[in-house]
Amino acid sequence: MPKSISFRRLPAPNPIFWDYVDNFDKLRRFYNIDYQQPIEKWVSTAELTNSVKEDLVKGLLASAERWGSGAHVIDNIHKLSQPETLAVVTGQQAGLFGGPLFTYYKATGAVLWAKEIERVTGRPTVPVFWMETSDHDFYEINHIRLLDKEGEEITLSLTTPPKEKRRVVGSIAFNGEIEQLVHRLWNLLPANTNRGPLLEEIGSIYKPGETVGDAFARLLNAQFADDGLIVFDAECAQCKKAAIPLIDKILATSTDLNKKLTEITEGVQACGYPPQIQPQEDRLQLFAKVGDVRIPIDERGTLLFEDQQPDKVGIEELRRRAQEHPEQFLPKVSLRPIMQDYLFPTAAYIAGPSEIAYFAQLKPLYESLDVTMPAIIPRISITLIETRIKRILDKYHFTPEELKDGSQKLIRDHLENDPTNDLVSLFAQARKKWEEIDNDLSLGLMRIDPTLQHPLEKAVQRWQQGLNVLEEKARDALNRKNITTVNQIKKCCMHLLPGGHFQERRFSLLYYLVHHGSGLAEQIRSQVDIKLYRHQLVYLEKGAGQVSR
Repeated sequence: MPKSISFRRLPAPNPIFWDYVDNFDKLRRFYNIDYQQPIEKWVSTAELTNSVKEDLVKGLLASAERWGSGAHVIDNIHKLSQPETLAVVTGQQAGLFGGPLFTYYKATGAVLWAKEIERVTGRPTVPVFWMETSDHDFYEINHIRLLDKEGEEITLSLTTPPKEKRRVVGSIAFNGEIEQLVHRLWNLLPANTNRGPLLEEIGSIYKPGETVGDAFARLLNAQFADDGLIVFDAECAQCKKAAIPLIDKILATSTDLNKKLTEITEGVQACGYPPQIQPQEDRLQLFAKVGDVRIPIDERGTLLFEDQQPDKVGIEELRRRAQEHPEQFLPKVSLRPIMQDYLFPTAAYIAGPSEIAYFAQLKPLYESLDVTMPAIIPRISITLIETRIKRILDKYHFTPEELKDGSQKLIRDHLENDPTNDLVSLFAQARKKWEEIDNDLSLGLMRIDPTLQHPLEKAVQRWQQGLNVLEEKARDALNRKNITTVNQIKKCCMHLLPGGHFQERRFSLLYYLVHHGSGLAEQIRSQVDIKLYRHQLVYLEKGAGQVSR
């Protein structure tokens, strides 16, 4: 069993997530399936209730051809035409250069769970990655963070946002700035046998004229070429044709859906949990897409433009338009999973902590729209520990979870507990002696003139302030004396819990691919347990091309 840490001992995610992994009975009424039951039980509950959708398969094949997907992907897409096929789905926004590590872990989880479900049930099961290209948050996807050759955290960002605030990000085409970012990667990452092939591939994918979504999909294809991971583009017009009946039902029952979302939100709050989705009863759970911009729709079917007068289209006209152009309608977060599970024969969805929290508000919407809510499985959560970082942990007898207190506290605790650096005792003795002197002075001055007590208090206060300043200076001097210790502890914290954040939410996969090469995926897969719902520690051996330090 891999080494792991309870999520409750790490920086807090949404409290729903804690109970979801540790005490599911408290949340059972909010979810359709207990994911911790045997696979056969929840897969039988998640039978495909809708007919195979030809438009979905056509759209997926067209996208796969555009991205140059391999034979494994094409085979898996064709499997979706078979009524007995199941899918394991996950998803994320199309982040720059693949986004943070957890995006890769989500896709890995979908691949591993698909294999496990197929092994247990004997039914063909395909992994699917829902690439959320319809999102409008440019600043969510425009950057990556990594460690440079000196071990310092560096952020690389696209600095030119779209002119329209609500523009969907997936169709944004890169300009010449992307070449500059790729060039910076060459300078920031260490020169070894992995860097050249990796960054040449990155440069062939991320180039001027390519869109954010297409580049992300091509990169996923490259990373999971042997796994048959199907990438679904949320902006795929052909695929959206398969969702016309669902979109029509959403428009026709919008008032009831809003009411149910409000009621379940109140139920979640009544149980002491903060809701992840804040209902807006005067808005539909869909956006209209006009050009490349997402437009909110009110409950009467009025398009609420930001820079022009509202367009009073009306619900019935929107229903008519959806029959001809379903791609002009985008689900909000409350309906995106339902559209996903309407389109795909979803046996399980691999979800992060925030997603698990908002799924707690979706069960009544699934039921209203006659879509089966699948098993919601926590994604694998990982900290990668390289050999040189493990040596530091071992040297100072730290456990990874202790790093959550930050490098300054670890440094202070370690140095103060070092018998050769006993600042605490030194200054404690000084304060104790001064307290004795203060008492003697106070008694003596009281006999001479009681009004001298106030000047004495002021003098004591100044002395205490001066002693505090001196103590800080002494601690700084001690830090300089122990510069190697300080730097090693800081390095450890920077690698494993940068800025108090989970490594997987902070850093890009590229750093680890350069250091550990093509064997990185196997090192991760061989150590993680997809059924262990704890934060797992993966110890990386020195990979081919890794620079010694």
